[in-house]
Amino acid sequence: MLLKATQRQLPVLFGIVTVLAAAWGSTHAQPGPSGSVAGQPPPAGRDPNRLWCSEHGVYEDECFLCHPELAQEPKDDHHEHADDRPDATKAPSTQPRDPNRLWCAEHGVYEDECFLCHPELATASPRDDGRSPGKDSGDGLWCREHNVAERECGICQPQLATRLTPGSALKVRLPSPQSAEKAGIRVVTPRESDTSASVKVFCEAHYDQNRLARITPLVAGVIHSVQVDVGQTVAEGELLVEIASPEVAAAKRDYLVALVTERLKQLDYDREKQLAMKEISAAQSFQQAEAELETARIAVLSARHKLINYGFTEEEADEVTATRSSSSIVHIHAPFSGTLVERSAVVGEAVELGTVLFTLADLSRMWLTLAVPESKAGLLQPGLEVRAHFASAPGFVAEGQVTWIDASVSEPTRVVAVRAVVDNRERVLRNNMFGEAQVFVGTQSRSLSLSSAAVQRFEQAPFVFVKIEDDLFELRRVVLGQAEDNRVQILEGIRPDEPVVVTGSFTMMSEFLKSRLGAGCVDD
Repeated sequence: MLLKATQRQLPVLFGIVTVLAAAWGSTHAQPGPSGSVAGQPPPAGRDPNRLWCSEHGVYEDECFLCHPELAQEPKDDHHEHADDRPDATKAPSTQPRDPNRLWCAEHGVYEDECFLCHPELATASPRDDGRSPGKDSGDGLWCREHNVAERECGICQPQLATRLTPGSALKVRLPSPQSAEKAGIRVVTPRESDTSASVKVFCEAHYDQNRLARITPLVAGVIHSVQVDVGQTVAEGELLVEIASPEVAAAKRDYLVALVTERLKQLDYDREKQLAMKEISAAQSFQQAEAELETARIAVLSARHKLINYGFTEEEADEVTATRSSSSIVHIHAPFSGTLVERSAVVGEAVELGTVLFTLADLSRMWLTLAVPESKAGLLQPGLEVRAHFASAPGFVAEGQVTWIDASVSEPTRVVAVRAVVDNRERVLRNNMFGEAQVFVGTQSRSLSLSSAAVQRFEQAPFVFVKIEDDLFELRRVVLGQAEDNRVQILEGIRPDEPVVVTGSFTMMSEFLKSRLGAGCVDD
């Protein structure tokens, strides 16, 4: 308050200052560092109308050490840190300043531009003219140690990196233009290539459940013979196992009896039909013969279907009709072409209905079960292209399409199960193999990629270092895409012509973080 009053009403306050000088003379009349005493003319260049504290080398109305009560003045009149800083009493800058604006003596800028004392100013909107702050531009606090604007100094203000958006940056200046070369720092421009947006997830190969069969007998019996072995490729309809079953013998007998009965009823029907036409027998007799023939035919069909249900083919049923054989042997055939991947059939073993004798699989295609994170499941839909790689099959790429997406999320893992059908005619994939699948969710486009070594992380966010000058680099926030073969896509944050640090990025990150070890910006 006294400072502003003195500046604006010097004539009125000059007398008050003179009285104060006399009152304080006993305290400040002692020689100060410069040898001057109170009441004597101030040093050259000082305002002769303002009292000078020779003990501390500042104007008396700015000496917070002699007048602690000044520290209690409102913030807009005096610097909030002036009472507890050793350098708060140093002389103001001799550069011409606006007398109506408060000066931050600690950092050498106007108080309303001091981002260290007022961090909220760092979030202010950037200048519309695009001009970067400069040491003499008056645009804000300047880092004298690193010769960049304080708001852009990554070494002094590393915490600002957490506020960066993709494409924005902080500056990191090395000690000298030769530092990068001595540290072995190497830069390259990003590589451009045609890529498609994709989701990369873990996967597991399984048999195609739509082309998988567990061969079981449809009737109890004893295995009479085994015609094939595990690992063998069989054709559709090929004989696999013969089983001797009393039930089959009884079914054949019933079928043969039904055939004989049908033939007898056919003869009765023919005879009654002739008599009826000659009006020799009653119509009722003909109708009775007709009904009995129909019943016999139904019995034949029923007995034949029973044989089919036991595993007989139509050809085998016809053979029973032709040979009149009542053998107890039933044949089990392959339902489709494939490979026998499991076997439990042993000659002489008694088996029950439903006992698994073989497992038959069509290995020409396989299912891939993809474990897709819940956050990425919304990007997938049936029909998307899938490519999978397996560590146990170097060089092989399984290709196919998404066919099914689970409607629920697994509670323990928070992933969504997705199924893809892939080609396996080369018989490379095996059941339960683990691999990594890539699901392409976008159209092909041009993208940038860098060596994975170029990317550094700070507070879990990805950054790269872009060279600006020999000793000046930008810590640039980027958005990453897919990583493959020690390279990573950069979706946002850099341009194709910008030199990015690929060797020595860890050294640059150490330089960026060195202030956390005690180094930082200093006033000189």
